[in-house]
Amino acid sequence: MCVLTAVAQQNTTIQGVVSDKSGPLPGAVIIEKDVPGNGTSANIDGKFTLTFKGKSHIITVRSVGYTSQDIKVVGTGVQNIKLQEDIKGLEEVVIVGYGTQKKITNTGAISSITGDEIRQSPSASIQNTLMGRLPGVVTQQQSGRPGQDGALIRIRGLSTFVGDGDASSGIPLVVVDDIEFRGALSDIDPDQVESLTILKDAATTAVYGVKGANGVIVITTRRGKLGKPSVTVKTETALQSPVIKPKYLDSYQTVLLRNQSVINDNPAATPIWNAADVEAFRTGADPYGHPNVDWYKELIRPSSLQSRTNLNISGGVDKVKYFISAGYLWQNGLIKDFSSNTSEVNSNYYYKRYNFRSNLDIQATKTLSLSLDATGTFGEENQPNIVGRGGYNSIFYELADYQALPPYAYAIYNPNVSYGAPLPKSQLSSQGTNIVGRLGLGGYLRSFSNELSINLKGKQVLDVITKGLSVRGTLAYNNINSFTRNLTRTDFPSYQYDAATDTYRALTPGLYRLPKLVLAYSNAGMIKRINLQGSINYDRTFNTHHVYALALYNQYTNSQGSGTPENFRGFTGRVGYDYKQKYLFELNAAYNGTDRFQASKRYGFFPAASIGYNLAEEPFFKNTFKFINVFKLRGSYGLVGSDKVGSAFAYVYKQIYTTNGTYSLGDVSRNVTNIAEGQLPNEDVRWEKEKSTDVGLDATMFGGHINLTADYFYKYRYDILTTREGVSTVIGAALPPVNLGIVDNRGYEVSLTYKGSAKGLTYSVNGNISVAKNKIIFRDEAAPAYPWLAKTGGAIGRVNGYIFDGFYTDAADIANSAQPVTGVIKPGDIKYKDLNADGIIDANDTRVLDYSNIPNTIYGFNASLSYKNFSLSVTLQAATNFTFNSGGDFASRGGNYREVNLDTWSPTNQNPSLPRLSDISTNNDPSVSFSNFWSKRLDYLRLKNVELSYRLKTKWLGRAGINDIRFYGNGYNLFTWMLKDKNIYDIDPETASTAGPAGYYPQQKIYNFGLQLSF
Repeated sequence: MCVLTAVAQQNTTIQGVVSDKSGPLPGAVIIEKDVPGNGTSANIDGKFTLTFKGKSHIITVRSVGYTSQDIKVVGTGVQNIKLQEDIKGLEEVVIVGYGTQKKITNTGAISSITGDEIRQSPSASIQNTLMGRLPGVVTQQQSGRPGQDGALIRIRGLSTFVGDGDASSGIPLVVVDDIEFRGALSDIDPDQVESLTILKDAATTAVYGVKGANGVIVITTRRGKLGKPSVTVKTETALQSPVIKPKYLDSYQTVLLRNQSVINDNPAATPIWNAADVEAFRTGADPYGHPNVDWYKELIRPSSLQSRTNLNISGGVDKVKYFISAGYLWQNGLIKDFSSNTSEVNSNYYYKRYNFRSNLDIQATKTLSLSLDATGTFGEENQPNIVGRGGYNSIFYELADYQALPPYAYAIYNPNVSYGAPLPKSQLSSQGTNIVGRLGLGGYLRSFSNELSINLKGKQVLDVITKGLSVRGTLAYNNINSFTRNLTRTDFPSYQYDAATDTYRALTPGLYRLPKLVLAYSNAGMIKRINLQGSINYDRTFNTHHVYALALYNQYTNSQGSGTPENFRGFTGRVGYDYKQKYLFELNAAYNGTDRFQASKRYGFFPAASIGYNLAEEPFFKNTFKFINVFKLRGSYGLVGSDKVGSAFAYVYKQIYTTNGTYSLGDVSRNVTNIAEGQLPNEDVRWEKEKSTDVGLDATMFGGHINLTADYFYKYRYDILTTREGVSTVIGAALPPVNLGIVDNRGYEVSLTYKGSAKGLTYSVNGNISVAKNKIIFRDEAAPAYPWLAKTGGAIGRVNGYIFDGFYTDAADIANSAQPVTGVIKPGDIKYKDLNADGIIDANDTRVLDYSNIPNTIYGFNASLSYKNFSLSVTLQAATNFTFNSGGDFASRGGNYREVNLDTWSPTNQNPSLPRLSDISTNNDPSVSFSNFWSKRLDYLRLKNVELSYRLKTKWLGRAGINDIRFYGNGYNLFTWMLKDKNIYDIDPETASTAGPAGYYPQQKIYNFGLQLSF
């Protein structure tokens, strides 16, 4: 009877409601104390049910943002539990390298965002949602192409000139669930993300050693929680349209400007188009001989579809917790459908992605926990095969190029519905076949990428030895397989139609029948990685003293087909201490390296130290500044490294030999392949190093209503790998890269947040600013003839150019001014400053321009509010101090004419937007004579993201087994305002500078509508 009574007491079932001062707290976790596997979570109404399995009858109640409570349960009545806001952040946990810490004791510089906040954006790529939300993050979404729309991301700007600021420079390390991620960040389904944290200083990145200097992005995925199975289904449909649509002139306006260009170059020349031609273009009376085609309207849709569907299942019992997710993404392209029964293929841009994830947590024994994570991504990307002039395979290149698609190029269809071909007078007969025919018949180029990862982890608690001690082990396998499948044809019948004789002439003589499509396949190779980690962890509190430590071993082998494997091995250590959460101290260090460097130079030691002092815990401070809850000063200093030096710099410690030509040997001539000495070796080559300093402040005021974070940082990057430019080529051999470059990068970040509530309304407002300015201290460049030619002393990524000094006004002005050494100068040409005052304009009169294409200042504004079942969030983002450098789009020798080309120089227009029209002037062509005239500031302010949602909760839903229904609409890139120069280029401000006509797929604005069901 005693045994039965004890069992009955242990199996007591209780019910309760968890709430705060504003109402129920859905998702709050309730766990039976000392029985960690026994717990549940509160439903949408804050209600829960729990059956005791132990004897204490004590429950621990936790919820993010609230102080946890231990409650002794007496009887079986309904437990009404009210949690208090954690205004000091005593319970808030942040992610750090290989672990977690309480935010209040963290001494490093970090920024973080929750998965729920990421999912407020309809963008398919995670990195597109971060700028303006996370201080220290700089992103540039340089394309809107399906499958290629992920933004370029950097942390605290650039600190290396390897790559000279291109897309390969300064890329941060990405870590997912403590394992280095090898795929594209944009391939991660946002629906699987629990949180994303940016590690920015040595205190947080030194544990990654040779891989930490560019900053680290740490992602944790969602895991199962104690409670009944929860099923969530979410489906979204979005309309995408270009943020900025270029507007080109029609044929009549274009031929007038083309004729003017010829006359400007030679007044005695015969215009390309005579008066009858011009009149035919004006009236449109001859659509076949004098066509007028709005190519953008004919080829590009006003909008395209994006859809996304996700299914998540999560839950857990005392022994097993699980999270299972499956997702599907579809992005369609902007190209109109020109397929037919004969075309056989889809030649539009599109992208399909399938994601799945299974995170399984098993409590094998009281002290041993295991987890098995499996995730996969399967992507399919399609683009049309429309290779045209110059070998470019981009419809947007051709739309911008007057030598490919001027409005008078050709009629799309002839009277007999055959494809039209470029007419002889269009001067395009050798430039490419009918673009509509190529889109309908040219086939496709299709790429596939399949990725599979499996992580097995185990944790053994060793309290039997000493409380707080544990060991962990991880075995991770990653596999990426990429291949292509192309179905293409290179030509098809098209005809030049002569309306006067009603005859047709084949563009390709003898081609009257459609050739077959040709199938081609290539395997890019399988990349495999095996990662092994083992660690010893210690975390214990002695009264008011908290001590923690980590010792970790990490190694991986990365192999691709028959290529040389890449091997990494390292050791990581961390020791930390805090007293009363007031005095804080931490040491981090890593000793690691890769076999990309010579054995004797392979490993490096990367230590860092950080301290913190929470003044708000001092009695004198509490009594004087009672409105301040937390006032933590912190600082860090350390050494970190970067082995992201580019594939061209791998194994440069070895001598390289090349085959070039042949030798003739023997009495009877016999050719033998020549083996010649190539690039010389550099046996001292090593990774880049960086001394990183950070000083910060974290403050919480007025009961948690105001939160302030501020940081100042200074990075000194040295041993940057660079190819010598100061050694004469007379040496006769290719020189290897050497560790000589030095860059300093400094700046600050400030984030201020206000949170409040009133009568059921909760709201939050955040403003932040990030500034990161770099300067090249040393790079091995040849001694410049003049100081203004040196790249040393300026920012990374800047280019050389002439300095605009107005326009030549007349012959007298030309005679009395410095002139270029080549080319013919006429009134209306751009005049450049003669920097060295030698009377001529040459390369010595160029200088490094003021700005690069990378912004150095970022502003963000975020606001959210909720009232009853409604919620609204808004993000504004701005970027300043950067330029776009046109490579020829708007010179008359380059791009199709736009409205700005009507405002060119003439004797009566001495203050134009563009120089005189010319077909021969190299002085005005930015692809030949680049100047700051073609470098335009693109500072902008953008309404980046808006979401409005409504959550429906009624009793009849519960009867149907549905917990809640959420309706929402959100938008991305909705409005953009230019803050400096007029956007005469009609481009998105995040576009990368170009060396030719704009061939980029336009960035997209997204209008998205979604429905979420929870069961």
